[in-house]
Parts: sequence; structure tokens; C-alpha cells
Amino acid sequence: MKRIIIVTICLFFISFCSGLNPAVVKAEKPIELRFAHTIPPFVPLAKAYQNWAAKVAKDTKGRVKINIFWGESLLKATELYRGTQTGVADMAYYAVGIDWGLTPLNMVMSLGFMGIPSRQAGTEIYEKLWKKFPEIGNEFKGVKVYAARMQPPYQFSFKKKKVRVPDDVKGMKLISLGGSFAAEMKTIGATPIDIKVGDLYVSLERGLADGISALMPVVDGFGIMKLVPNHTIFKGGTTSTIDMVLINPKTWEKLPDDVKKILMDMEPWVKKEFIKFDELSLQRATENAKKMKHDFIYPTEAETKLWEDAVKPVHDKWIKDTEAKGLPANAVYKELKKLIKTY
Repeated sequence: MKRIIIVTICLFFISFCSGLNPAVVKAEKPIELRFAHTIPPFVPLAKAYQNWAAKVAKDTKGRVKINIFWGESLLKATELYRGTQTGVADMAYYAVGIDWGLTPLNMVMSLGFMGIPSRQAGTEIYEKLWKKFPEIGNEFKGVKVYAARMQPPYQFSFKKKKVRVPDDVKGMKLISLGGSFAAEMKTIGATPIDIKVGDLYVSLERGLADGISALMPVVDGFGIMKLVPNHTIFKGGTTSTIDMVLINPKTWEKLPDDVKKILMDMEPWVKKEFIKFDELSLQRATENAKKMKHDFIYPTEAETKLWEDAVKPVHDKWIKDTEAKGLPANAVYKELKKLIKTY
């Protein structure tokens, strides 16, 4: 009788504990988030996103899992913004200018030959502009912006010609990814070609383009480095842009409050991690080009001034067109120029 009582008490205790903690019977299913990216998983920058996904899983104790869809497998580059808005992706990589005209005031960070000296400086400058001009943040309708930071600079890479001054590119066909540098190319006498990242190699190999304005890590990561052995490297690049993580608002609202806090507390680390891997990617791309015995041209200050003067009409037109939309383009432009001088 005594043994039966003991067994009954034990069974009751186990049943009671299981009722309080369902995890005893079944582990809690993690929240899975779909993240869309354009780059392939083998480029160095991909490691930064993998590290972020791993840190999210660790810091949330496995409650959140970020599934990354590489190489435009979930959304094409021009679909990233709207695809995140509509929930095709819960999160996505997005670069200002990748979908030309979508965020016109933010394009101030992508104007050519502004001379922003570094990724860290550009990131800090953008944060200051964001705080001073609420219109910048207001352009991101239907998405949440996370971990915005400046990309490495775009540079020129050419198949055959060594380029120092604007006259050297007249008549050339140059790839302008996402159309972000197209207006400047027209101004300096070149013909811009907007090519999807997956078509870069074929376009250059078959002679559809004479060169490209792009991040050196893109030139390296997409296997086109061997096709463009001549590089013109500017301080601050031909241009640059801001990229970020976009989050679907409904996805964000459904996350538990403590998970939201973990993600927001993590944001400064995410920016630093991305910038760190940007530098590693840039270093690897440059080293690979030098191993291939490529030629590097570094324009002088006087030569760089020729490029700045050549694209000034594009800046003026951007200010006029963006002001016509009721946005404070001139004030933002002047503030950007002022902030650049402080770095």
C-alpha cells in the first residue's frame, strides 16, 4: 500500500510539472525569419551576416532563427524594398539607390565624387543627417530601417583603358549597378548600362561594356576581376551609398518585447561587424588584383577636381528635382558638405 501511494505521488508530480512547463514534453519552436540578400554566400561580407544570424540565435537562446536567402534567390535587387514591405521577406538587405528614385532625399549619400573619407565617417555622417532631417527617415514607408551604414567606395575598373581624367571615358560603355551612377556617367560623356549582378561577367566578357563603377569586393566576388585589369582609385571613390537591413513592420510587431530589445541593443555591434568585413573584403579584392598584376591609377588632387567639376551639374539637378518634391535637398546637401570637412 505504501509503495502504491509513493508511485501515485510521483506520477502526480511529473504530470504537474509537465503541465507547468510544456517544454518538458516538446521544445519551443523558434521564430524563423526569411532574410533576402543579393550576394552569394562565398564572398567575405556574407560571413558578417552569418555571424549576425548566429549571434541572434545565441542571444535569444535559440528562440529566433534567421534564414538567409543568398544571391537574389528570394528577391531580386530591385524587389528588396517592396518585397519586405509586402512580407515576401521578413528582412532584407537594401542599398540606397539600388532601386533608383525610391528614396530621393537619401540619394544625397550616393552623389558622385563627394569625397566621404571612410565607411565609419560616412556612417556617422548619415546618422547625424537622419537626426537633423526627419524627412530622411520618413522616406522609408512601410519598413523598419536597421543597422544603416556606409558601403565601401565604388571605384572604376576598365577592360583595356587606363583612365585618369573625365575625357578618358568619353564614348565608353560603363556598367552602373542599379543606375546609381548613371547621371554622372552621362555628364562625363560615357554611356551608362544598368546590368543585374548576375549578368556582370557575361556583359564584360562579350564586350557589351568597357568597364564598371562598383565596389571592388563586388568586382572580386562576382568573378569579373580578371576581365578588368585597369583600376582608377579615388579617395572616397567615384561614389558610395548607404546600405541597411529592412524589416517588415508586421514581423517586427509580432516579435516578443525582449527579442526586440535584444535586436536593438545589438545594432551598434551589427554596424561594426559589417564595416569590419567590408574592410576585409576590400583588402582581399585589392590583394587579388595585385596578384593578377593589375594596374592601379591614383588621380592627383587636381585630376580629382576635374571629376568633381564634371559631375557638379548632376548635383545641381538633384537638388532642384528633389526640392520640387517638397524635400529639403539643398539644406541636406550643404550639411553633408559641411560634415565631410570635419573628418
